[in-house]
Amino acid sequence: MSVLMALVAIVMGGIAMAPAASAAVPNGCGALTNGHLCINGPTPNAGTYTASYMRFGGEGEITVRLGIEIKVERTGQIAQTSWIGYKKTQNGYASLSRYTLLDSEGCIRAIMEHGGTKFISQWRC
Repeated sequence: MSVLMALVAIVMGGIAMAPAASAAVPNGCGALTNGHLCINGPTPNAGTYTASYMRFGGEGEITVRLGIEIKVERTGQIAQTSWIGYKKTQNGYASLSRYTLLDSEGCIRAIMEHGGTKFISQWRC
């Protein structure tokens, strides 16, 4: 019985010491292992859209490639993939913007590449 109580105390102590989960993922963002990748802009209209990456973990600054993807909502087909450029994080944050033509049939999301891996945010329509 005392072994069981000790095990419960260890598990409960580990839960209490575990880091708190990050806040809910904002609209237009995708939750990554070490942060959020987001798209912001005047959806679903033409305008300036910003792809941004907020890093919550890891050490040092990293350089990421940021861009956008557009799909036709009606068909679900990707209509355009555009890389905006490379940006080094500063205090864990990087963002790049581009004027983009988008209409009521289009959905947009942010894309990011780092270390040969592509990451995506949620679609905004």
